[in-house]
Amino acid sequence: MADERWERLSSEKLFESPYFSLRADALRLPDGAVKDPYYVIERKDAVFIFPITKDGEVVLVRQYRPAIERMELCLPAGLVEEGEEPVEAARRELREETGHGGGEWAEVVSLASSPGLKNNWAHVFLAHDVEEFASLEPDEFERIEVVIIPTAELKRLIYSGDIVSSSGVAAIMVCMERLAENSSG
Repeated sequence: MADERWERLSSEKLFESPYFSLRADALRLPDGAVKDPYYVIERKDAVFIFPITKDGEVVLVRQYRPAIERMELCLPAGLVEEGEEPVEAARRELREETGHGGGEWAEVVSLASSPGLKNNWAHVFLAHDVEEFASLEPDEFERIEVVIIPTAELKRLIYSGDIVSSSGVAAIMVCMERLAENSSG
């Protein structure tokens, strides 16, 4: 297939906040058609951490999500701050949200968060043998409960609707696949 890049003809910032920005682009498609406007949400990259304790359990967090008006059970996650490497952000977020750290870390994959709408990436980390060593340091408006469960319970929690974030589910599935590969080989 030929190069299918769309040429950005112009770009206008419509809204900016500490959490995200919204821009409107005018784009020329390879066949010459022009899409104007094409809206893009600009957001910092994110990290998702699949933390496993020395006992083989996974450390999750439960918190209220106003956008969907319900509690969510999820992997520890957060945004990569300016000048921070994704692995540094992942270690920081795990410590702040769960009080856990240490262990052996590996980046499993980077996924486009929502490529039809947002420009950011989600970096997924697998952390083996994490331990609790600090108290929680949540952000000002985070109210977090740490939940530690057997890894084998994750799929049930996804299918029961307890874990609902599509990015989080993708992170869980790729990490579980990596764990299965490591245990069989």
